[in-house]
Amino acid sequence: MKAGERADAAVRLAYLLRIHSYLDIAIVSMWTASPRVDIMLGMAEASLRGESPGGEDDGPLQKIRALVDEARGYQAAGDFSAAMGRMRVALDLLALHIIGLSGE
Repeated sequence: MKAGERADAAVRLAYLLRIHSYLDIAIVSMWTASPRVDIMLGMAEASLRGESPGGEDDGPLQKIRALVDEARGYQAAGDFSAAMGRMRVALDLLALHIIGLSGE
């Protein structure tokens, strides 16, 4: 069975947890004012590209992508509070989606 045809919950959870890790690392780099913030944000954005396994999680991921894009714009403009706010909301939305999925 191909992952694109019908993804089981374990594959979906693994995929979403990987994205969660990238978002978390980007947030930590923002908090610590790391010189690699742009790289970490880029890695988080890259983890959000493409479709989710089976396409079942694309709706929530579309909202998360938009928040991360906004955060990156605010970060580039030097507005740390707005950027961090968007990243935290994105991370929390993803965490809630993961919690809901894990209850299946």
